[in-house]
Amino acid sequence: MFSRLNYSILKNIRENRLFYLGFIIVFSLGISFGAYWVNNLTLESKDLLIKYLNGFFALIPANTLSSFSILKASLANNMLSIILLLVFGLTYLGIAFSPLYAIFKGFCFGFSIAFLVRGFGKKGLIFSIASLLPHCIISIPGTIFLCTISLQYSLYILKSRSEIRYEKKSQNLINYLFLFMLGSMMIILSIVIESYITPVFIRGISSFLI
Repeated sequence: MFSRLNYSILKNIRENRLFYLGFIIVFSLGISFGAYWVNNLTLESKDLLIKYLNGFFALIPANTLSSFSILKASLANNMLSIILLLVFGLTYLGIAFSPLYAIFKGFCFGFSIAFLVRGFGKKGLIFSIASLLPHCIISIPGTIFLCTISLQYSLYILKSRSEIRYEKKSQNLINYLFLFMLGSMMIILSIVIESYITPVFIRGISSFLI
């Protein structure tokens, strides 16, 4: 089963490598925009965020990080995005929404790391590695995969709007849903890591953060 899943993913990547390369570039641009935006924050906004994070750091040793609460919040945030990517991929809207979503996710990632590093120096760098790296190793490729699949199917709908071969359309829809399910599984796995493994890393560096 796993060999078939790997084959399906690798086959799609090989056949559409230009799309994936494009989304990697788009995501990287989002990271750059996010990092640059930190410079545009007002002093009041920076101070407010720094105070909030200092309060969060102080709570870590008290073991107040509830894995189940993190899981629920992360599922709620990510599932909405996944559903939108899925639905918009079934329409022409996916052509615009997929790149915008990739830029947005890259922006959030870049902003988070840049703010932590600039606001807290070495402490912020270590915290960003411990809190973002474990799940982002899977969530970033998963996001790029879903965005690519959504865009591809939107383009297919646009090109085949006059096509009357319903058997081919049905097969392509099944392939789209299957690949989208694989990408969603990657995101769900990253959510589980974020909820149950990332807090362990954060607690491990808690003495350094305070």
